[in-house]
Amino acid sequence: MRMISLLMLLLGVPAMAQGFQKLDSVHGWLIERKLSDQQEPICRASVSGGGTWFSARVHLNPKNDLVIPEGLTAPTKKSVDAAIEALRLCRSSILYF
Repeated sequence: MRMISLLMLLLGVPAMAQGFQKLDSVHGWLIERKLSDQQEPICRASVSGGGTWFSARVHLNPKNDLVIPEGLTAPTKKSVDAAIEALRLCRSSILYF
């Protein structure tokens, strides 16, 4: 058990220092995560392309509401549902699978 705790701590430090890290790509969505100071996962999802920074891209807010910046088109419901499920998995544990 101690080894798992140590591994989780070691994995968390680089992620915190570097900000959001790419975790997965699901139906055109980029899933990213960083750890809070309390080592809690902070996850976000955005559609690749459409902008060079997160808020310029189609994304899901912390309540999983779809945010579509002006001039961009909405993704399909299937892809949004897949991104929401990926965020659920990301937020539920430090281990993502």
